[in-house]
Amino acid sequence: MKIVVIGSGGREHSIIWKLSSDKRIKEIISFSDNYGINQLSKHLEIFNDDIDSLTSEILKINPDLVIVGPEDPLSKGITNNLLENNIRTFGPTKEAARIESSKIFSKNLMMDNNIPTSYAEFFTDFDKAKNYSLSKEFKNIVIKADGLAAGKGVFLPDSNEEMIDILNDLLNKNKLGNSGKSILIEDRIFGKEVSVFCFTDGFNYSKPIAICDYKRVFENDLGGNTGGMGCYTPPEFWSDELEISILNKIIEPTINAMRKNDSPFKGMLYTGLMITSDGPKVIEYNCRFGDPESELIMPMFEGEILDTFLDVANSNLKNNSVRWKNKKGLCVVMCSEGYPEKYKSGYEINGLDEIDKKIICFHSGTVISNNKVVSNGGRVLVLSNIDDSINECRNNIYSEIQKISFENSFYRKDIGLRAIENE
Repeated sequence: MKIVVIGSGGREHSIIWKLSSDKRIKEIISFSDNYGINQLSKHLEIFNDDIDSLTSEILKINPDLVIVGPEDPLSKGITNNLLENNIRTFGPTKEAARIESSKIFSKNLMMDNNIPTSYAEFFTDFDKAKNYSLSKEFKNIVIKADGLAAGKGVFLPDSNEEMIDILNDLLNKNKLGNSGKSILIEDRIFGKEVSVFCFTDGFNYSKPIAICDYKRVFENDLGGNTGGMGCYTPPEFWSDELEISILNKIIEPTINAMRKNDSPFKGMLYTGLMITSDGPKVIEYNCRFGDPESELIMPMFEGEILDTFLDVANSNLKNNSVRWKNKKGLCVVMCSEGYPEKYKSGYEINGLDEIDKKIICFHSGTVISNNKVVSNGGRVLVLSNIDDSINECRNNIYSEIQKISFENSFYRKDIGLRAIENE
């Protein structure tokens, strides 16, 4: 078989890594200059990566399956284009991807279908948003841009003054462009956060995997929000009872609601949840694999994942066909100084050949320059490990990560610590 994987980060490297062990696959094709991806796939260079040009390139390849990693091409309709040309694709249509690309759409979906979530109101006018926010006060609200904002569209103000500045930036100054022209102001909820991932073909869904991630850039959850600094699975508070509750009250109603909405969701449904005193509630949905969560999902998947990709694409996902290893997992992200704001690239990375083979090193932002592997992004590498305990995973990774170096690199040293106390 011939497979195309769209995307260029650690998520896509992990997908290709998992696929590369399947002997049925004769060729994996990517459009990325990511060094890790290019070690396992055929790299085709395209000079215009808009959706129509990308579709045209894929039609020339005529693959057996296309797997779409990032949310941006999904939200722009790459799946629609490919399906219209009879190319089998894993990933939701543009209409279904609205579950992530429009927070107003997804919030209405939840509220209209009694899916547990926090109350929200929607605004395009600064003065109305300001008056509503002041009536609630900063500590009781979360401000969200409606559209995709590369992980920078959610705000938790620390004062009324900051709250008003955020609203002004979004609605008057267009800080996030079209993504922030419409906003949600929702009630802030409290509890333990968890991300739940299920494969679904629009009707059936797989056994989930639950992962806790770390969004803040520095230890003790300090600093700005990032795309993710690391994660672990399973959560220390996870249980069969909680899983059943989430599946019955959230996952299945969401899949049914999308189908009733004439936008059936096929792909990986990624649901961000808060486990509150009133039970689990949805914070947000995503329409694809998470990153760096995918760097745990792929090593934790039992068997050949190609079968699941094909079952979903063919609307034929079987009950209990997805199995997860009875192990614990953890990953840590190495970043360039300045991330998630301004950072420099092009630093030579040393020590990649020295780490133990039990550690899987996924490349998020690397390229080859002058025959050297160099950094090419804010998030550069993701080190993942699967073992019998979170503590063992931590020890394995943190003992090996010291062997890797590039100028001004950093990583969080507290990934998984909160889980160890309850192991």
